[in-house]
Amino acid sequence: MNKDLWRFDYNQGVAYEEFSRCQDAFGIIDGYLSSQYDFKGKTILEVGAGSGKFTSFLSRECSKLYVVERSTSLMQINRDKNLGANNVEFMLTDARDLIILPSSVDLIFAGWSLTSMRDSFDIVFRKLGDILRADGMILAIENAGNDEFCELLGINEFTEGMRSTYADLGFFSRTVVGTVIRLPRKGVFYNAFPGKWNVKLPSLDIQHNVSVLEMTASVLQHQKG
Repeated sequence: MNKDLWRFDYNQGVAYEEFSRCQDAFGIIDGYLSSQYDFKGKTILEVGAGSGKFTSFLSRECSKLYVVERSTSLMQINRDKNLGANNVEFMLTDARDLIILPSSVDLIFAGWSLTSMRDSFDIVFRKLGDILRADGMILAIENAGNDEFCELLGINEFTEGMRSTYADLGFFSRTVVGTVIRLPRKGVFYNAFPGKWNVKLPSLDIQHNVSVLEMTASVLQHQKG
């Protein structure tokens, strides 16, 4: 499989944002995160934040949120959506070049972003390990596979491989959340995935399974060593 097949064109910020708004149409992921994790008073690094799918949610509770994104178009959308958030610092940079004080972050959050960094995992996780406090953790949202969304994109095998990769890295799979991608029209899907014009969408509701993954700082440090 072409390793770039599943990816968005991150330079097409409007198409990305339009599709992003359709993900988790009923707020199931946000509800799960709210019920299981305490973000209050935390210093959080959101890596690969995109157009801000989770930025507003995270900034409501935490004391400080570093928002890291390398795409100019996505960062601008995120900024526009979160203009009033005084606890947010936007950083237009690649995760590999990130500069934040060592051991200064309680939680690193990655919403559908780590997989796009897979070719540089050694550099990225070394960088994140330096930033994360000793009692901190990485919390990641990724595709779980075995669902309609991955079937439509033809990435079930790829996604299963990434699940194994995350397990090998030391991530713990906390749960798999069943969500729905609700499209206002089919063009939103095709604009986000221009290589999939030949895919027939059976409906505007697409079933989507999402993994919630955790890695503690101690596991990360062991991996670095």
